[in-house]
Amino acid sequence: MISGGMDISRHLKIAKNVCFLSVLALVILWMPRPVFAGQVVIDADGQFEFARSFMERGDYDRAISEYERFVYFFPNDRRVSLARELIGLCYLDDGKFIDARNAFAKTYRADPDSPTAKKALFLAGESYYREGVYDKAENFFDEVLERYPSPSLRNKALYRLGWTRMQENRWREASEDFKRVESESPLFEKARRLSVESLKGEDLPYKDPTTAGIMAILPGLGHAYVYRYKDALISFLLNGLFIWATVEAFNHDQNVLGGILAFFEVGWYSGNIYSAMNVTHKWNRKVRDDFRKGLFDNVDLRLLSSGKMPAGVLVSFKF
Repeated sequence: MISGGMDISRHLKIAKNVCFLSVLALVILWMPRPVFAGQVVIDADGQFEFARSFMERGDYDRAISEYERFVYFFPNDRRVSLARELIGLCYLDDGKFIDARNAFAKTYRADPDSPTAKKALFLAGESYYREGVYDKAENFFDEVLERYPSPSLRNKALYRLGWTRMQENRWREASEDFKRVESESPLFEKARRLSVESLKGEDLPYKDPTTAGIMAILPGLGHAYVYRYKDALISFLLNGLFIWATVEAFNHDQNVLGGILAFFEVGWYSGNIYSAMNVTHKWNRKVRDDFRKGLFDNVDLRLLSSGKMPAGVLVSFKF
């Protein structure tokens, strides 16, 4: 009897302990959990601003990573398309033109009729312009004019198209493009001035490469034609010495030496003519470049035909 009573008491004690531990476990599970010091909670606004802060500082690689993180964690946010556009702009400002065009192409294909698609097409043209591929840049700006005739984007495309054609020395066409910018546009005054100034590109003080080549028959004179006096002196002295040495060799019956010197002199003489024509082309190119630099414009083109870009985000085109 005593042994049976002790067993019952022991079982009751065990049951009480199990009940106590079960209740304690439930209490612990239902208690609010503290946020650990190392845990980071992000929200859409904070992540977007964080990415933009790197973009504004010029840390484009980090900005791209943070914008991509924004797109990944907040795929339904209304700013996803803008984030993708800004990724393209980061690549563009970082000189990674192919990556920029790939980013703009994704934006365009996602919804060709959206405002961001319009900007993406414009920016694809801008990437070619900055890369110096002016014919493709022109094609994109023309397509913007054809597909999206809204006044804001149209005027920006016309203004940029004018600069593209000036880079190709198509001064009169550039002037016509600038004239087409509408009077309501903030770009109107600059475009009107450029429509007049661009025509001066047709009357720049160019030098004729053919004339330089003819003048170079007298070594050095072709270089002097474009004010390269040091090169002219070197060319005159070098050719003069070779000609003198060749004549002296033949006069002293040193025909082999004279033949060798004559061979080298033909090379130097031909090089003198070619060089004179080449430096003339360089002169003309410098004249054009200096003229375009004199038309320097620093215009902030906010690339929106509709809607607003968040404060601080804009694209600056420097011509």
